[in-house]
Amino acid sequence: MTAEAPKPPSRSPWGARLDRISLWVARLAGRLVPRPSDTSLRTLARSDRPAPGIRVPTAAELGLQNHLEDGRQALGEGRLGDALHSFGQRVEEAPDDPWAWHGRGDALQLLADSEGARAAYGQALALQPQEGLHHMGLANALDALGDRAGADDHTRRALALNPSLSWMRPAP
Repeated sequence: MTAEAPKPPSRSPWGARLDRISLWVARLAGRLVPRPSDTSLRTLARSDRPAPGIRVPTAAELGLQNHLEDGRQALGEGRLGDALHSFGQRVEEAPDDPWAWHGRGDALQLLADSEGARAAYGQALALQPQEGLHHMGLANALDALGDRAGADDHTRRALALNPSLSWMRPAP
């Protein structure tokens, strides 16, 4: 006599109905809130990174823990949730670190949360107003929110502080 494989437990009618409902909700959510294409995410990630001539200090140089570097690495690899988490941890441990706020702004912008990005870049600017990269990040967020005048103003400020940032946005 051969041993038979155990039979899987039978699904109750309610379990099968709940599976169909959850599948329907997932499909509906996918139609209502489409995910940005990978190409769009890669383009956005490239467009908000410093040019080769711009040097952003490393966490080791600033004497920081690795949350800032972890966030930058995750951002570069497209792991936006991980990047947001790492930058958030850095903000919690050092709320006066402008680069943690800037990284948070980058992650939020790539996650299509332009209002959150605007707030994060604004905080970075409040902490380090003479950094053109913070102005340019804010300009990108304001442009995404439809505030063209504000975006142009911050673009001008960024270019006045650092003309090499011209690759990020056209001059107004």
